[in-house]
Amino acid sequence: MNDAFVRIPKRTLIITGGSLAAVLLLLALVATGVVSRAAEANTVASPAQLKAQQDAAERDLERAYEQATEQVRKVRALNLAIPAAQADTIAAKALTDLKTLRHSGLASLGQVLGLNAADSEANAAAAEKRFDQAPVFAQPSPSPVLLAPRLFAIAARMSELATQVSDQATTDLTAPAATPAPTVAPSPARTPTPTPSPTARP
Repeated sequence: MNDAFVRIPKRTLIITGGSLAAVLLLLALVATGVVSRAAEANTVASPAQLKAQQDAAERDLERAYEQATEQVRKVRALNLAIPAAQADTIAAKALTDLKTLRHSGLASLGQVLGLNAADSEANAAAAEKRFDQAPVFAQPSPSPVLLAPRLFAIAARMSELATQVSDQATTDLTAPAATPAPTVAPSPARTPTPTPSPTARP
């Protein structure tokens, strides 16, 4: 008895193989959660989620602020080569700049979260007062939160600028004392030698 052979067109095999590969890829994406995340990309965050994002972003800004101010204060406490008045001026300016950066960052967060300008300023002032009373590094570590891209951009920029301010202050504070230029003593004035007058002959 002859074996029966079934002939399948080559084009059918190619289409079937492509469909199978597409199904397998879809299953892999579902298994890794990619499709689920894509489907939820346009989901509006709940008030609780927005609050968690705001709190986490504010903590990131405050953490950058506290690290930078601590660096400036520690360097200022050293026995520096420059005069004390000059060191105080440098440190005070750096600390003021860092406070301005923190306030600006906190206000920007409020605007991204939908607050108007006045409410953003009020929210920033309230956050500053809260952190001044209870710094981030004195609080227990909260659960990590993955920030939304725009909030993350503000926190990252704050960290970058705060580091620049504290590093520049450190450089200025630890600069060597200015060496006064040596003074050259004036050479003593030379007394002119009188020229003898010619003797008259008789």
